[in-house]
Amino acid sequence: MIIKYITCTLLFFVFSCSNIEFVLKDSSLTNPLKNKTLLLIDKNSEQRFVRSLYSYFGNNEKYEYILKTVFLEKKENRIVKNNQVAEKIEYTLEVNYDLYYKISECKVFNKTIISKFSFTPKSAGYNFGSDKSFDRLYSSSVNQNINNFIDALQINKSCLK
Repeated sequence: MIIKYITCTLLFFVFSCSNIEFVLKDSSLTNPLKNKTLLLIDKNSEQRFVRSLYSYFGNNEKYEYILKTVFLEKKENRIVKNNQVAEKIEYTLEVNYDLYYKISECKVFNKTIISKFSFTPKSAGYNFGSDKSFDRLYSSSVNQNINNFIDALQINKSCLK
């Protein structure tokens, strides 16, 4: 009786778990330019942007593509108090991506991507929490910008050979 119960339970677990699909195996979300791209970065680019570009695309001597980026940061005070202290600041990060194919040296893809975020400073002087919050918002916006570029490449797969 116990053996029948154990075998029945074992068969139930085996058949109930037979259609498990793992989400992390999805390779369609990978970066097609990873370790295949030479990066040409504007000298005035923010260091956080440069670090993120190298983490997404790598730096390779044997490359198939050339990615040229122009980074522009706009800072606008949205809410200003009577004493001219900014209470809310809006940042706009605009990046122009030009992708070239190495062999034919022609432009394969061009896209300008804009990402925005707002920041509320907590004090007029140095504030560790406020600075950490700003760094996190800035890095998140930069990563979102690069991910939007990669997504645009995924949509236009015909431009990549």
